[in-house]
Amino acid sequence: MARYLRPEKFDVDPTATEADLKWTHWKYTFNNFILEEIPDGTDSLKLKLLMNHLSAHIFPHVRDSSTYDDALKVLDKMYLKPKNIILARHLLATRKQKSDESISDYGRSLKLLAHDCNFEAVTATTHEDEAIRGAFISGIMSLRIRERLLQERSLTLDQALDQALTLETAERDSRAMTSGANDVNLNALPGASLSKRTTRNSQNLRRASEEPTKWRCFYCGEIRHTED
Repeated sequence: MARYLRPEKFDVDPTATEADLKWTHWKYTFNNFILEEIPDGTDSLKLKLLMNHLSAHIFPHVRDSSTYDDALKVLDKMYLKPKNIILARHLLATRKQKSDESISDYGRSLKLLAHDCNFEAVTATTHEDEAIRGAFISGIMSLRIRERLLQERSLTLDQALDQALTLETAERDSRAMTSGANDVNLNALPGASLSKRTTRNSQNLRRASEEPTKWRCFYCGEIRHTED
């Protein structure tokens, strides 16, 4: 029976899509194999079997583990990343049936999404706050604020409201500062215009004072001489 339960060597990149699910499934099948193959096996023997069932790419991460449980903890840490409950519940709340998806497939998809939502038995007040928080994040108009809220792994309703308000105020102040800077035209200021006119007048007077005075003939109108 054990040979039918023996899993393939585990060789999944920790950054691959659904790496956590693949590791969880493989560990489950490997435990079944261990229970059937060596139900009373020692920790040392379990560790050897585990090492034999890891690929050459995965082995270096656990080769320094001295016990079977230590090796599993290392692999769990590699593949089982902390779940973002806020994001998981947002994905569940906003998941719509696809045009080519049957009702049965849609329902199964929702159940899979709900698995990462970490639903627990809570009070009516807590349940209400979580429902409002989900509706608030899903319905908020600012894409940037929604993205920032979804980055949080855990967030109460009050924290979501406070953080969204802070981000909204920062965005509004930033727009006001940018708009104010663009509206300032130093050349349009009265003082600047007066200063420019004064400068031009001074230049004209200076040129006039530097040029010699020219007199025209009373009879012919031609320049007849220059007055020193």
